Amino acid sequence: MIQMNVSRLCVSRADEVFPALAQIPALQRRRLSPIAKLAFSSAMQALSGMPADYIVWVSQYGDEAKTLKILEDVLKDQTPSPTQFSTSVHNAISGLYSILCQDPTPATSLAGSWNDGLIEAYAWLKAMPEARQVLLVYYDEALPDIYIEHQPFAAFAVAAMISLAPANLMLTPKHTDSTPAYQQALAFNTFWTNPEQTESEAWTKC
Repeated sequence: MIQMNVSRLCVSRADEVFPALAQIPALQRRRLSPIAKLAFSSAMQALSGMPADYIVWVSQYGDEAKTLKILEDVLKDQTPSPTQFSTSVHNAISGLYSILCQDPTPATSLAGSWNDGLIEAYAWLKAMPEARQVLLVYYDEALPDIYIEHQPFAAFAVAAMISLAPANLMLTPKHTDSTPAYQQALAFNTFWTNPEQTESEAWTKC
């Protein structure tokens, strides 16, 4: 079990507008994929002028629609778009954020769950004595329906600032948890924003 401080959650959903993205030039903003816009929006809201010493980007599926488009082009004997290829990798959103927002903060990208991100953020805070806050961003959208693992859900992103003290969350990871990663992130949002719920299987407010 580990203890940490989690700030307010900043949630972005596919049917919303993203005023936080106004600082990115319109031409570059239009080129961002929908899931990238969601991730940027939540990240920029969570930062809100507060510096982060590290950023952890987490997604179960990433921008998989771009990978599928590349595979379709290959099957049609067409040359895949270099831009599509360079932005289809799992850490592309992290890299684009760093470039477009001119933010040199060190970052890592995980293929995992919200709890994986919490553990990664906690590990960096413990490993880097000079680090005071880690920005955690979880984002996901459903796999294209061609995949057997396809489960329909609306794309979203959740972000929060993580620090060590004062602790307000106790995390007890469950290695046998088979909940899809995106459902875990949504469940945490429900848990964290419900003042009447203080405990769950993995999380306890303190």
